[in-house]
Amino acid sequence: MCSCHRSSSVMKQIIFLVVLAGAFTASIMQTVHHKYYVILTAMTWPDAQNYCRAKYNDLATIVSDEDWVKVKNELGRNNVMSRCWTGLYNDINSWRWSLNNVLLSNITLKKWNPGEPDNAGGRQSCAAMDPVGNWSDQTCSDTMAFICYNSGNTGADRFIGVSSPLMSWTEAQTYCRTFHTDLASAFNQTDNDLLQQVTSTQGSSWMGLFRDTWKWSDRTIPNNLRWRPGLPDNYYRNDNCGTVYNGVFIDLSCSRLYYFVCHGIVSVRKQQVRLQVKSAGGVFDSAVLELVKQKLEEHGMLENTTVTWRVQPDGNIFHKKKKG
Repeated sequence: MCSCHRSSSVMKQIIFLVVLAGAFTASIMQTVHHKYYVILTAMTWPDAQNYCRAKYNDLATIVSDEDWVKVKNELGRNNVMSRCWTGLYNDINSWRWSLNNVLLSNITLKKWNPGEPDNAGGRQSCAAMDPVGNWSDQTCSDTMAFICYNSGNTGADRFIGVSSPLMSWTEAQTYCRTFHTDLASAFNQTDNDLLQQVTSTQGSSWMGLFRDTWKWSDRTIPNNLRWRPGLPDNYYRNDNCGTVYNGVFIDLSCSRLYYFVCHGIVSVRKQQVRLQVKSAGGVFDSAVLELVKQKLEEHGMLENTTVTWRVQPDGNIFHKKKKG
């Protein structure tokens, strides 16, 4: 077996050629890897994002152990010991209603209490209504009463208060979608007044308003984010962008000036080629190498390609076809 490597700034191809009986075939698999670049110019998070998108692909996305090692090595190579921006940000403007995902920005009515939403403690992304009809953001895992909406009813009967058992926002949403239509929405002042009639009796209650939290700038879905213990906490009340420091994330105000890490995309293309070689000489003679060269050239993969031999699991490079 030989492996042939072809690379460029955007693409890296790896072709495996195996001597087997049969016709020439090929199969292709492509994966994507990140290449990181540390920028030693202090910028705000939005300016860093614009820079990375113009020069590379985006602000750095760090999702795998391999990514963490690469970022650590690149920071070390540049002698960076301080916090650096990554592509992590808190999507504070994504408030929407659970019913049909209607964006709050498309609704005129907004009844936030003064100073709300404030994301106190860094983990508030669900909304509740208080007994006077005003809204506040709360931690979604908190338990409280809630209000469901039933599309089969009319007037005030559309809204059903549930005061027991107390539930988290997600549990309340599941309950309402199972037994009614969804958590309650306040698309206009009339809706809000009807919901307030419920909260005046059962106290502050979940409604269907919620938002997304932390995202990657390149829209990669976040998973198992490595926060410093106790973070994110929104300590300065506007900490909606993520820095990396000592292998963990720290939430800070996006207007601060820091170095930052961009990423580029390196695509890895793997193609397996099957062919049969007939050669009177050894498998490493010029005839075999010419055949390899011919097959690569036929598939447009010869340019910038180097060839190395790879030992198979049984210790052999080639298998000799049996006669008979």
